[in-house]
Amino acid sequence: MSAGLQQHDAMTAARFSITIDNYEIASFSELSGITTEVEPVDYLSSSDKEVIFKKLPGKAKPPTVVLKRGKTTGMELWAWHQTVLEGQIAAARKSCSLVMYSFDGKPVARYYLSDAWPSKLEIGALKAGASEVLMETVTVVCERIIRVSP
Repeated sequence: MSAGLQQHDAMTAARFSITIDNYEIASFSELSGITTEVEPVDYLSSSDKEVIFKKLPGKAKPPTVVLKRGKTTGMELWAWHQTVLEGQIAAARKSCSLVMYSFDGKPVARYYLSDAWPSKLEIGALKAGASEVLMETVTVVCERIIRVSP
């Protein structure tokens, strides 16, 4: 925890990054979400006296992370996604860290993504002559996501 931040205080973040092999490949201004989900399955049992209906945990869906940033000239994200497009999924799978930074630049949260790869890369719409920032969105899937200390 950073100085002054108590265990139950809500965190704020000014920047997010993905780091592979201790190299920050991309920095982001928006985290749309970290999604982990287990599909519930129906379980029905019966005895002579009653029928019991329960929900039990079923198959886990692969975790996803959606990040957005202003488009830069960096090619690291595109190269990583290109590996997936070329069908080289074994080479594309990377274990990486997703780090959340406070406004003073200190890490406030870190997630470890096992065997991650970018399933979607989207460049936002922009009109010629417009003054908006061109946005880039990446969706990263992984086998496992683990919250680790900052």
